[in-house]
Amino acid sequence: MKELKLSEQIAPKFHNVHCDIAEELYSDFWLKGGRGSTKSSFVATQIMLGLISDPKANAICFRKTAASVGGSILEELLFAVDRLGLSDEFDYIKKPAIITYLPTGQKIILSGLDEPSKLKSIKIRKGYFKYLWFEEGEEYYGIEEIRSVRQSILRGGDKFTTFFSFIPPRNPHHWLYKELEYKNPDRLIHHSHYLDVPKHWVGSQFIKDAERLKINNPEAYDHEYGGIPLENPEEIIFSGKYEVRDFETPPVAQMHQCRFFFGADWGFANDPSVLLRMFIKDDCLWIDYEAYGYKIEIDQLGTQLFDKIPESRRYPIKADCSRPETISNVARQGFNISAAKKWTGCVIDGIEYLKSFCKIIIHTRCPKLLKEAEHYSYKIDKVTKQVLPEVNDKHINGVKFDHGWDSARYGLDGYITSKPSIFDVPM
Repeated sequence: MKELKLSEQIAPKFHNVHCDIAEELYSDFWLKGGRGSTKSSFVATQIMLGLISDPKANAICFRKTAASVGGSILEELLFAVDRLGLSDEFDYIKKPAIITYLPTGQKIILSGLDEPSKLKSIKIRKGYFKYLWFEEGEEYYGIEEIRSVRQSILRGGDKFTTFFSFIPPRNPHHWLYKELEYKNPDRLIHHSHYLDVPKHWVGSQFIKDAERLKINNPEAYDHEYGGIPLENPEEIIFSGKYEVRDFETPPVAQMHQCRFFFGADWGFANDPSVLLRMFIKDDCLWIDYEAYGYKIEIDQLGTQLFDKIPESRRYPIKADCSRPETISNVARQGFNISAAKKWTGCVIDGIEYLKSFCKIIIHTRCPKLLKEAEHYSYKIDKVTKQVLPEVNDKHINGVKFDHGWDSARYGLDGYITSKPSIFDVPM
């Protein structure tokens, strides 16, 4: 390896982090920052230097999906090899994506987390996985996913280093912000900015584009280049619309139309069956109870799910009409339940109706619905980043975030398309 100067390989903002890694002061390094902050190139360089200095060390690097590995993280690692003057000492293949340090046979394995159950089958013949890198950390579902990978991979050695690099998410309610508040003395959290990087590293065009965005759209600039979350990201469907409170349910006589509203969604496979209880008061929708159940037999939905919510046998329940046999079965269990109507565009119509309330107040005893509110989103054009008028209904790590909100729409059946609005109807 050619003689290197640290200042030529690592931005000044990362010099102290480099020393902390070398001295093994922490096991976890969480590196956040906007575009051009060199956090990813820093990690790639550290992994290369680490393998060269420790013949037992191997590395495994993740993106959320395998399809995104070859065009991003692989190129970042190969670029680090070139910068370090080690091109003759490393070789690689693209499928499966593996980089090999030729003098010793040490490996850098690149993988997606599309099928996390296969992680335990990843083996190496020599040494152990000393380095673990989660790139684009904002793409992952939650800390549970990260913890599961660590438990499967970090075995057989004495010292481990985990890198977690990410652009702070647009949504201020993203799980990452909660995790960043968690006290962990073995974790270093570091923030970098392209302004911390030598100008010739990012180039004049990069700087021009950033400054132009700063003038035309300061909020987008703050997020994309500064790594600052948006207060109300527009792709989050109920962003700025909902609140979480520990409130007391008022007497029924004080509610709109003196009633509760109940809505039910049916589960399938890993998706839950859901029942919500709601009421309307002061032009706000209040959701005071939730019940989520997984893999419950149809003839047990009443006792194991619906009966968990007070008054569920007294008031009408509106349910997903796609399962008429389930509705009939639950009705035989003693519930006043019927199918909610569906029509072309009913999902968007229902969302717009829910957003017409002054606020949606979610009780603190409804944590699953709250988590849905934090993630329930519109689709985003991957090229232009424009928010589209279509709901993102795909599973994220096996989880969908629309079950509770579908239940809310069903529960308000008859109100969504009613004329006049409920706000025009006397209490």
